[in-house]
Amino acid sequence: MTDASRQVRAHWLRRVLPGPAAIARYRRSWLRPDLLGGLAVWAVLVPQGLAYGQLAGLSAVAGLYTALGALLLYPLFGSSRYLHVGPESSIAIVTAAYVGGLVTADPARAAALASLLALVTAGFLLLGAALRLGVMARLLSTPVLAGYLTGSAVVIGAAQLGKMLAVPTETGGQWWRSLADVVAHVSDTNPRALLIAAATVIAVVALLRWAPAVPGILLAIAAATALVAIAGWQTTVPVIGEVPSGIPLPTLPRFQLSDAVDLLGAGASVAVLVFSSSMLTAGVLARRDHQRVSGRREFLGLASACVGSGLLQGFPANSSNSRTFILADSRPRTQGANLVTAALTALTLLFLTPVFRYLPQAALGAVVIVAAARMIDLAALRRLWRVRRSDFLLAAITAAGVLVAGVLPGIAVGVAVSLLEVLRRAVLPPTAVLGRVAGHDTWRGTRDHASASTMPGLLVYRFDAPLFFANAAVLRDEILELLDKADPPVREVILNAEGVVDMDITGAETLAELLDDLDRRDTRLVLARVRTTLRSTLHKVGLTDRLDIHAQVHGAVADFVRRSGSSETRES
Repeated sequence: MTDASRQVRAHWLRRVLPGPAAIARYRRSWLRPDLLGGLAVWAVLVPQGLAYGQLAGLSAVAGLYTALGALLLYPLFGSSRYLHVGPESSIAIVTAAYVGGLVTADPARAAALASLLALVTAGFLLLGAALRLGVMARLLSTPVLAGYLTGSAVVIGAAQLGKMLAVPTETGGQWWRSLADVVAHVSDTNPRALLIAAATVIAVVALLRWAPAVPGILLAIAAATALVAIAGWQTTVPVIGEVPSGIPLPTLPRFQLSDAVDLLGAGASVAVLVFSSSMLTAGVLARRDHQRVSGRREFLGLASACVGSGLLQGFPANSSNSRTFILADSRPRTQGANLVTAALTALTLLFLTPVFRYLPQAALGAVVIVAAARMIDLAALRRLWRVRRSDFLLAAITAAGVLVAGVLPGIAVGVAVSLLEVLRRAVLPPTAVLGRVAGHDTWRGTRDHASASTMPGLLVYRFDAPLFFANAAVLRDEILELLDKADPPVREVILNAEGVVDMDITGAETLAELLDDLDRRDTRLVLARVRTTLRSTLHKVGLTDRLDIHAQVHGAVADFVRRSGSSETRES
């Protein structure tokens, strides 16, 4: 095989199967961080998976089936190095709501419908990849990312407080109800559970701060489990308890066509939630490491994850914010870390389930709440506040949407507000009166540059947006208003059209009307820095014969000075 054919083969492999392509060029130095990352996530995944299986209205072990199927297939197609896909609380709650509405008091049928929901969700995700809907990810801006993670962190953290204090909370309810339950039962706090939770938080935070190379989460979980087992606290501190062993063979769930039809709406909504939340989480970490994630690859990766979980009697898989950030803190080099987690999960199902009978819920809650706290990027929020208050407001609205309405509605609120901001900027575009910077041929906005001075009889105006039906009146009205206020009267208007990247028929008609208005005032209109696309449109609508067009603003100004032939036109 020639070098060229090897390169073509490697390029094809990276495009079709990015996971195996990364494994093919695997380095020995990557093994340690991948192993440690896989171990750290596994220590949290197993008890979380058991809890989310119950939350979905299924047997607890269904959460581990979901994890195993998703972790085996997502790395084949997914583009994110860190994204951890498996059982997740919001999807578990949605699964319980949809499946519970179709079946009652029949665990076997509930499991089959949950698996079918995973496969239906995978179908919609594959449809998103085929239709190249990955462009939707462009709507998930930095403020939306920051707000989504902040709101999710509060939701996740509130759900863990009951575990840390060993007090009863509403299962699967809103975060504020869980918090209210904690406050109402705070007097019933279990001192031993609180001790375990506090010690776990301190240990995890200390090790992450001063010994990041040490698998602090794994050590903290192991120590808490050993303490309960040795001290015999399993009867006084809530623990995970018994877990059945074994791995189911991959198989299609038994269902009728009517079942699939009933789950179409649920599958579509779950697919939107899975893709949007996963892209948000993957995008945050990719930006942190100056990398990129592919929306189309994420559609394929998430679809394969849902196929894997559906075939192994699980429910729809989603990215887990808390476990993804735990994994990212370990700095793995590839998705091999998730394959390590998958292997350990399989071993757990086969041989290690008795070990977790002593795992205290308080330690699990402590680990998750630390991960949730690390999801809140205070530096990013401060930067938004300092640089652009409107972006900070967008982040705050997204966070509030997540807290009030839930994850999917919260993201929808953030995207909707983003689109409204785009519309506002288009309808009310930035404009400026330009002046010449002293000692230069450079023209800058007079509001932002005190040294920029205007020229009597001349208005240099900049319009920074495509000229179309929604904002064309702004151009005409502002120029005419400036002319009305000018003293001495303006004899020529130079329009810096560098920002006018496009123009529709309404924009062209408005420009023609402006020319008529200026003719009645005996004022010329000159264009500068006109793009080729705009020049072509001007020619098609017959306006080029009525306009002088210059390559640069200073050239248009020089022509004005030359034609006026008066010292009065020199800069004041």
